Amino acid sequence: MKELTQKQLKVLSAIKEFINKKGFSPTFEELRKSLAKKGMELKSNNSLVQYISVLEGKGFVQNFKKVRGLRLLSETVKNFVAIPLLGNANCGEALSLADNYIEDRINISKKHIKGNQNDYFFIKAVGDSMNKSKINSGDLILAKKLPGKPQHDNIVVAVINGLGTIKKFQEIDGVPVLLPDSTNANHQPIILHTEDQINICGKVERVFNFSAMEK
Repeated sequence: MKELTQKQLKVLSAIKEFINKKGFSPTFEELRKSLAKKGMELKSNNSLVQYISVLEGKGFVQNFKKVRGLRLLSETVKNFVAIPLLGNANCGEALSLADNYIEDRINISKKHIKGNQNDYFFIKAVGDSMNKSKINSGDLILAKKLPGKPQHDNIVVAVINGLGTIKKFQEIDGVPVLLPDSTNANHQPIILHTEDQINICGKVERVFNFSAMEK
């Protein structure tokens, strides 16, 4: 492999550090923020694209030109899996979560996957109704399909009458309820009625807090 300049090495190092810490590749915005903390200010994503192109040309990375599409070529493919991103789920008012609609695929380290990778999916959280459970607007939620009924206090991704949401599952006097866990008192429990079309899509396995990454 050809030699890199100091700035090219800094970009490559920032990519490696992010992947080692988070288990998946950064977006260009996150990478620019990481570089800024290292004293390398880039005014636009276009400047970063030029560095990525050089790294790709010299055989250090591969850019799949999609969300979190950077991959280190020093990492073997077997260490990563591509998990589908299905859309948004509002943590307050329910928001459309397109059933079986894949917006993109996100490469993630296999260490986060237990069992069949096809049982996993990503959604993006919107709203603040689960902020006490450290789920904030903009966070990526890694969820796993449930083989049966959720357990008490499981945080689940649910689609109710075609609308998606993230809530805590409980049964109160035999009635299934989806509860918010928020500092915002405006959020109310959702009582699940038999006449509703209800699909508990999966249990939240891991939350990638992007708001925390920016601090």
